[in-house]
Amino acid sequence: MYVYDLVAIVLIGVSHVLLYIQLIRYNRLSYKMVFSLSIIFTILLGIVVTVTGYPEFNVIMLLIFLLSLGLMKDDLTFMQNVFFALVSMVLITLVKLVTMELGMKLFMLSPYNLYLWTGSIIQLIVSIIIFTSILLFRKSIQRFAQFIIESPLYYISYVLLVIGLIMMLIISMPSSALLSTLNQQYGQVSSNASFILFLLLLLIVLIGSHLTKERMLEEQQKRSDKELLDYVRKLELMHDELASFRHDYINVLLALDEGVRTKNINQIEQIYYDVIAPTSTLINNRELEIVKLSRIAIPEVKSMLSAKVIAAKQQQVKVMIDIPEEIKEIAMPIISFIRVISILVDNAIEEAVDSKEKVLQLAFFEMEKEQYFIVKNSCQHENIDLQKMYEKRYSSKEENEGYGLFSLKRMIDKIETATLETAFKSPYFSQTLILKKRS
Repeated sequence: MYVYDLVAIVLIGVSHVLLYIQLIRYNRLSYKMVFSLSIIFTILLGIVVTVTGYPEFNVIMLLIFLLSLGLMKDDLTFMQNVFFALVSMVLITLVKLVTMELGMKLFMLSPYNLYLWTGSIIQLIVSIIIFTSILLFRKSIQRFAQFIIESPLYYISYVLLVIGLIMMLIISMPSSALLSTLNQQYGQVSSNASFILFLLLLLIVLIGSHLTKERMLEEQQKRSDKELLDYVRKLELMHDELASFRHDYINVLLALDEGVRTKNINQIEQIYYDVIAPTSTLINNRELEIVKLSRIAIPEVKSMLSAKVIAAKQQQVKVMIDIPEEIKEIAMPIISFIRVISILVDNAIEEAVDSKEKVLQLAFFEMEKEQYFIVKNSCQHENIDLQKMYEKRYSSKEENEGYGLFSLKRMIDKIETATLETAFKSPYFSQTLILKKRS
C-alpha cells in the first residue's frame, strides 16, 4: 500500500463523518474533534478488517459508527438517523466509484504511461475533491438536509439508499458465504447498477437543491411581508396615538385659554407642569430615537427595529438607542441578522416590561474589524443561569418552552463570523452580537 492510499483512506473516513455531521446539523464538534474521531475509527476499522478477514465490516461498522454519532442529536429520530447515515455512506461511496472509474478512463486516453501508483494518485485526488466539496458546500448541505426530510423525495431516496447499501455490501469483496455468493453472481451487475443509482441520487440532489432555494426564497418573502405588515400596523398605531394626542392637546389649549382669560396663574402653572412639560419630553425622546435609527442604511433592519422600538414604548418601556455612526452594511446575511436581533430584542422587551425599571438599551456600532450589536434590558430576576439558558427547554417563564434562545444559538453556531456574548449584573441583562467584518 502506498502512502497515497493511506492518506486517501483517512480523507474518505473524515469525509463520511464530516458529511454526516453536516446532514444532522450538529455543530458542537470542532473540526479537530471530527478529524481525531475519523482517524481513530479508520485505524480501528483497518485492524478489525485485517484480523477478521471480512471486508464487509467496512460497511457495517461505518454504519454503526455514524448511527452512534447521531445519538448526540436530541431531536433526531431513529429513522432520520439511519437516513442521514445512509446518505453519507452511499453517496460518498458512489461518488468515489464513479469518479475513480472516470479518472482511470481519462488517464487511459492520455499520452502518459500507466504506472503501478497511478490508481493510488487518482484515488487521492478523488478523496481530496470529495473532502473539499463537503467543506465548501457545508451550509448548502445543511439546508438541503432540512428540506429533504420534509419532502416527498425523502421516501424515494430512502429506498434508493437502502438499495445502495446492499450494493455496497455485494461489491465490497465480502468473505461471508451469502455475500460472497451474491458477489460472484451479481457483482458485475451491482457495479453497473451503481452508476444508474448514482445518477438517480444525483438527480434527487439537484431537484432537492432547486426546491430548497425556492423554499428559502418563499420563506424570505414571507418574513419580509410579515415585517412590513408589522411595521405598517405600528405606523397605524402611531397615527392613532397622534390623533388622540391632538385631541387631548386641543383640550389643554382650551383650558389654558380659560386660565389666560381669567388670569389664573395657578391654573396655568398646574396645566403646564402636569400636562405640557411631560408631553414635551416624551415627544422629544421619541423624535430622538427615530433620528438615531435613521443612521442604519439598511431599510429592512431599520424598519424592523423601528417596529420593535414603537412596540416597546407602547408598553411603557424606556428605550435608549446609541448608533454613533452610519451603518452601511451588515457583516452577515441580512435575513439571518434580522432573525437573530428579532429574537434578542423581543426577549429583551418581554423581560423589561415585567421588570421594575422598564429599561431597554440598544447599541449598534462598528470598529475597524468588527461590528457590535448590543441589547441591554432591565430584568426582574435576581439570578440567571447563563450556562443553561441556551438549552432547548430552558426558560425563565413557566408558559414558555424556551425555543427562542435555543434556536438563536443554533443560528449563530452556523455562522462562522458571528459570536454572542452574554452577561448579567442585576438588574441588567445584556447580550452582545459580535460580527467579524470581511477583510
